[in-house]
Amino acid sequence: MVPSTSRIRRPRSATLALTAAVTAVTALVPAIPAAAAGYTTAAGPWSAATALTGADGRQTLIDVETDVDGTTFALWRDLTADGVNWNFDVAVKAAGSNTWGTSHTLATGRESTSPAVLTVTPTGQAVVTWVDGRGVDGDLAAVAATWTPAEGGWSDPVPIASYSGRTLLGLPRLASAADGTLTAVWQQGEFNDYKVMTATRAPGATTWSAAQPLASVTTGSVYDLALAVTPDGSATAVWDVYDQTAVGIRHTVLTATRATADGSWSDGAVLPGVAYTDGVVQVTSDAKGATTVLWHGANASGSGYDLNSVTRTSPSASWGDVQTAVASTFYYADGSDPLTAPNGDLTYVWVGWSSADGESTVRSVTRSASTGTWSTPKTLSTGYATWDVDASIGADGTVQVVWPQIPSAENGNDHYLEWAVRADGTWSKATALNSAPVPDVSSTEALYGEVAAGPDGRATVLSRRAVGSGDYTSQVSAQWQTLLTKPAITSKAKLSGTVRTGSKVTCDAAWTGTDAKATWSWLRDGTVISGATGKTRTLTASDYKHKLSCRATVTNSAGSTPSTSAAVTVAVGSALKATKAPALTGTAGTGHRLTATHGTWSPTATSYTYVWKRDGKTVSGATKSTYVLVKADKGHKITATVTAKLSGWTNGSATTAAVTVR
Repeated sequence: MVPSTSRIRRPRSATLALTAAVTAVTALVPAIPAAAAGYTTAAGPWSAATALTGADGRQTLIDVETDVDGTTFALWRDLTADGVNWNFDVAVKAAGSNTWGTSHTLATGRESTSPAVLTVTPTGQAVVTWVDGRGVDGDLAAVAATWTPAEGGWSDPVPIASYSGRTLLGLPRLASAADGTLTAVWQQGEFNDYKVMTATRAPGATTWSAAQPLASVTTGSVYDLALAVTPDGSATAVWDVYDQTAVGIRHTVLTATRATADGSWSDGAVLPGVAYTDGVVQVTSDAKGATTVLWHGANASGSGYDLNSVTRTSPSASWGDVQTAVASTFYYADGSDPLTAPNGDLTYVWVGWSSADGESTVRSVTRSASTGTWSTPKTLSTGYATWDVDASIGADGTVQVVWPQIPSAENGNDHYLEWAVRADGTWSKATALNSAPVPDVSSTEALYGEVAAGPDGRATVLSRRAVGSGDYTSQVSAQWQTLLTKPAITSKAKLSGTVRTGSKVTCDAAWTGTDAKATWSWLRDGTVISGATGKTRTLTASDYKHKLSCRATVTNSAGSTPSTSAAVTVAVGSALKATKAPALTGTAGTGHRLTATHGTWSPTATSYTYVWKRDGKTVSGATKSTYVLVKADKGHKITATVTAKLSGWTNGSATTAAVTVR
């Protein structure tokens, strides 16, 4: 089992419907081979964008997630016709399908920034969690609606917890064990009287266990909360206490551990080495139970912010030393969950100001599981990133990232949704998913997106595009990487050229297929000719009288498609040509011997025949390369005709210059 990420997005507004900050939770999905093996064999071209809403309303995005079998869930907020309230809407695309189902409304009476979280489980369920009610009415309830594959639909919202106070019931963070058991953690209470709470839901159950307290906070408030669950059900909760009773007001990060699926939680303990955070605390666990906490905080020198991490190898182990993943220049605006690969490599993606680049950039950093060291940050963006990024990791280790970008800070009119992927350890160059730029729109973001990496690493992107200006509308669309298919031959292999010895022939074919490449082979009487791998071939004497064909084999990661031409019998080649003419040597006198040299031929002949002539008439019996002149030759002109022979070629003939016999 390896972790995948279910993200709680930070609202794109200064006003939060709930005062609790939100962070990552870790769910788990079955492992397939590491090193992005699934992606390299499965990722085809992007589909056309499919509209999930009309373009005459307004929407804001929440999340998109893909479960273990490839079913994809998209969640967004949609403004109702009254122009005041917002709905939580969700749509589902079944595994292997190219069609999204009709959107379904999970909740009404929301706001444009009301938080919700979408979680998928290893058993194929999807769960959306949010908080119902209003604190001023004292009727807050955290609820969850569940998609079950067997049902093919969403349940009514079921309470996880309720709170009768007037201040806060925090949005639960959910994570799943391999068997589908869900764990939830949340905070509730009010200033100087907060509790961190937990509950579980067994596989197949529709209700949650009674809530139990993990910790009490009497010195301030819970500022951040995160949860990770391993395949066997052990769990780690991390929270940041904003301590307003201490001198100078400080943050303290605490952790609690459930060592086994059915065990009790430990008491909360201060995470060692955390001197200060800015409230962004995240946690992830890998398939072997190693757990890492990430946080952002001012460094000791006061020169900037660091991205820090601390790891323990198992729920019972002690926390290791603090590592600095990104030092000093970590000016953070928005970031991903910690993304854990099957081999334990940990990747973090963020967007923030880069002093070196003089603009906001999207960057990535990875900690190697084998060496335990963090890489040098890599910049992914190719323009001015507009302060938003989303990233996801597939079960094969593929990392998918999307972010909105404009060409530069001076050119804010052309908005593109950029995409980059890391497969087999290598990042692709950023590519725009929209061919036509989206222009600026006042009072809203023109374009942004969410991304989900499926079990084989292929991406689905949920995007929201503003339409018009001023009193704008918007539209939510989805596009996804199709399943890579092996190439298709659109024009069968065919020989062109004169099929005879010595001629050059060409094999032609046409095909379609993503990343497809062709190899060529030649066959003689149906048997592949060793070493003949070019698209063209010059026919040899060995081909003469045999049936020749060619084969194009077109291959990509999904497979190969061969095409073999019709066979053609190789005809005899053209006549040999003399490049140096035959000549006579010797004394042209009666009784003397003349010799005919055969000359030089192209191609080189292997045998020669000779015919001697007197005044152009054949001398009977004179068929050797030498000829002894007789009395009858005196006063006449003697020549020799040489015929050059080579198997597979037409014979070539040439006649020497004449000599007069004295």
